[in-house]
Amino acid sequence: MSKDTWDSVWDKQQIRQSALHSLIYFLREYYFSSTFARFARKRMNGLILEVGCGTAQCSLKILTKGTDIIGADFSASALQLAKKYSFGSKSIKFIVTDAFNLPFVENTFNAVWSVGLLEHFETPRVALALAEMRRVVKPEGKVIAIVPYKYGPLGMLNYGFQKLKKEWIWEDETPMDLNDMHRIFKQAGLRNISVQKMYDTFLMFLGAIGEK
Repeated sequence: MSKDTWDSVWDKQQIRQSALHSLIYFLREYYFSSTFARFARKRMNGLILEVGCGTAQCSLKILTKGTDIIGADFSASALQLAKKYSFGSKSIKFIVTDAFNLPFVENTFNAVWSVGLLEHFETPRVALALAEMRRVVKPEGKVIAIVPYKYGPLGMLNYGFQKLKKEWIWEDETPMDLNDMHRIFKQAGLRNISVQKMYDTFLMFLGAIGEK
């Protein structure tokens, strides 16, 4: 989706206009964000970048002593909400930018992660986004991505909506499977790749980890 469309989503919170949208929004913001944070927290520390952070609900849940986070998103409207939810914390800062041109020098972060970002890009661009994350992470640093699982409930709903030619919540979303994620992480130049089904999300999501 375009920047204007994402700004509109966050401004008007169109994601909650139907019962289905409301349910998925609630699960993501209040249940899945904690699950994603648990998945990432044990693999990340120090200076962390979240790319496509949205309202930063996930990163806010991994803030611990000794951890500093930068949340990056190209929607200023999303980051306004993120600042509101962060309650003025000095351990998290926000920057408006896009995933393909991160304004940081190489080897800046101890870890870089994204939640619900990569599925919004066309397939050739997914590896480019991951390669940019790899560029700014330190050697042996982790790159983590969480995406909807193609054969899980969200993926099947997406497929069903497309077959019925009805608008899905995010019309450009492309869920992935384990092979997709492993291949894309490899294309981005990452190593020691691990991709797993996240059973505590009711198989709605996959978690992938790679190392620079």
